[in-house]
Amino acid sequence: MRSLLGLLALASSLTVSAAPSSSAADYAVPPTAVRHASSVPYIDRGPNPYCGPRCGCPIVVRVRHRSLEQAYSYALDPRTRDEPSYYYGRVRTYARYAHPAFPEHVLQY
Repeated sequence: MRSLLGLLALASSLTVSAAPSSSAADYAVPPTAVRHASSVPYIDRGPNPYCGPRCGCPIVVRVRHRSLEQAYSYALDPRTRDEPSYYYGRVRTYARYAHPAFPEHVLQY
């Protein structure tokens, strides 16, 4: 009898605790125009989102140079804080984006 009464009390407490959260689904959804309203004007950039009226479309310049890599010694002791050794790895091609009016500035950092 006591186990049945305990089970009934548990079921009723779960039902009562779930009732307030289920009423949140009945709230009205604001219209689409109100949800997307913002103070920032929308600028249509066409098919390329990276083009802008101020600097135009960036051009891609491919640059080839060695990559800087790091490695630890095979005799590394993790209890000490040794710095890794740096070395130049293989030659790789990197894509850099340059201003179309100043393509020679692509090599500047």
